[in-house]
Amino acid sequence: MNAVFCHGVMDPEYDWDAREYNPSKSWKYWLQFQLEKDRDIIMQIPQFPHAHVNIMNYDEWEKIMNRQDINENTTLIGHSAGGGFILKYMARHPNLRVRQIVLVAPWLDIEEFQPLGFYKDFALDNHIAKQAELGADILISDDDDTYILSSFDKITQNIPDIRVHNFTGRGHFICDKFPELLDIIK
Repeated sequence: MNAVFCHGVMDPEYDWDAREYNPSKSWKYWLQFQLEKDRDIIMQIPQFPHAHVNIMNYDEWEKIMNRQDINENTTLIGHSAGGGFILKYMARHPNLRVRQIVLVAPWLDIEEFQPLGFYKDFALDNHIAKQAELGADILISDDDDTYILSSFDKITQNIPDIRVHNFTGRGHFICDKFPELLDIIK
């Protein structure tokens, strides 16, 4: 089994906390270590180009994603823009089957901040959850940004089979460790 983690993007106008730039203080690297150590699951973390809100390009991200080893034994994990990317990627590859889809505070740019239409032109429907043998999960915190909460609402309305995991006071899940996520990944 393996996993692929799709990261989010940076807003150039946001004053990012230093931990965003320190790999040793990010839950994605903690998760990678835990999955490899305890479950013998290798987690790939591809670096997508132009990971800024104003310049992200879906076709460039898709080229990187197509190079990953994705099959029926793969768990796809996406945080923020990476979660929205996974949804579009799965919709554009309807015959692709994976083990599980896990979306952490996914973003779909409903407010259209992104000028290049990264999230345009795809159908968000329940078929996406059915492409995963073990289904799909979405994690959300009650105090995340409003544009993440509106993305959450759209996803849960259009993908009724997605399992919802609600958190309190976790913001956008910017933390060093994320043990609850280990319990969700099957």
